[in-house]
Amino acid sequence: MLSHLSEESKQAAATTLPTSEEDLCPICYAHPISAIFRPCSHKSCKACINQHLMNNKDCFFCKATITGVDDFIKPASS
Repeated sequence: MLSHLSEESKQAAATTLPTSEEDLCPICYAHPISAIFRPCSHKSCKACINQHLMNNKDCFFCKATITGVDDFIKPASS
């Protein structure tokens, strides 16, 4: 599990930079938002959530117990 989370963190760090501040992870402000938490739907980058899940199972923001993490796909601009 630890090696999987470390690999996910490396891959998240290697992603391209977002085009605006709104697309940045609200935890580290270094990587684009790439993960969404279930059930609360808060968002961060995979590097931050993977690091956090090594020691804690609660959401950074609302303290809800995280039951899953999905890839975040930004909605297309209209």
